[in-house]
Amino acid sequence: MSEKITIIPDPKTKFFYGYPSNVAVIGVRVGDKQNFMPAAWNVGLSYHPPLYGVSVGTERHTHKLLSEAESFTVNFIESKYVSKIRSLGRSTGSEMDKIKEFNISTSEAEKINAPMLGFAYCSFECVKKESILIGDHTLFVGEIVLIKVDKRAVGIYNTLHTGEISPLIYLGIDNYITLDKNSRTSLKELPPHYKDGKFR
Repeated sequence: MSEKITIIPDPKTKFFYGYPSNVAVIGVRVGDKQNFMPAAWNVGLSYHPPLYGVSVGTERHTHKLLSEAESFTVNFIESKYVSKIRSLGRSTGSEMDKIKEFNISTSEAEKINAPMLGFAYCSFECVKKESILIGDHTLFVGEIVLIKVDKRAVGIYNTLHTGEISPLIYLGIDNYITLDKNSRTSLKELPPHYKDGKFR
């Protein structure tokens, strides 16, 4: 067993040991203002109804827009777009129009009033259901009313086809990686389960 160190969380310091995490880009519009923001803290919450959550820092411009908006999109992107995603994350929509500044291709959602990333391999259209303040972030919960997904991205059992799509994964502090497309292991390929002295 490797040696472990002890760390006590410091309120002044961020920690990234829970990563990696799949990056999602939130799209939101209020009136004539619209914005995109990458969010590493995003999660599925329920199958029935289909609920998805995004956690956004209270100081963020996107937080202000999401607090006022009735809907938002959640967009998943490939690793080849890492430069654009970093630019979206390292700037604020309160000071610039990110879409124009970084030449971001967009499309319109079908069932809600929110922008989608034109180059996303998958996008969720979400109607906002709840917003819950948790520490220094707010969890915005949306009900998915429509999913747009690239045909290339759909693999076995409707999981991500990693032979075709290289998702962008965040390690923290401007460090990104992607998956090894050859690393997938199916349960059918794993050794039998060992239980009660027997393989099953």
